[in-house]
Amino acid sequence: MGSVLLIVAFAALLVAFGIGMLAQRRRGHVDDGVAIYGVDDAVVYIWERLPESIAATTGRSDVRRILEWEMRYLQRPSRGDGPAVVGSIADAEFIQERAYEAGQAYEPDVIFAVLDLQADYLLAIGAIGDAAE
Repeated sequence: MGSVLLIVAFAALLVAFGIGMLAQRRRGHVDDGVAIYGVDDAVVYIWERLPESIAATTGRSDVRRILEWEMRYLQRPSRGDGPAVVGSIADAEFIQERAYEAGQAYEPDVIFAVLDLQADYLLAIGAIGDAAE
């Protein structure tokens, strides 16, 4: 009899936990102080802020592609030239090389505009901390 009560109590606890998780998700609860980077959110943020001259020739898919290549750049192991730096010239060169390989041609001003606005997005969501020493 005791083991049946223990099983029922455990099942009730699991159901209560599940209901709590569902309620939290429906409210859209996100822990305060935790920066969550979303590629879709970054693309929208950047696209809405691109200068007209760049937005006229650059689509949302271009912005996404540039961000994806940047993530690949940042994930590469160091090659003796120091750590990967977001928005650096080496970052932009890597993106431009991948673009040429894929048959795309992005001018440096397009790449740097996207990278600069990505930095703004990271600041806006609280993902950038103090400068490293």
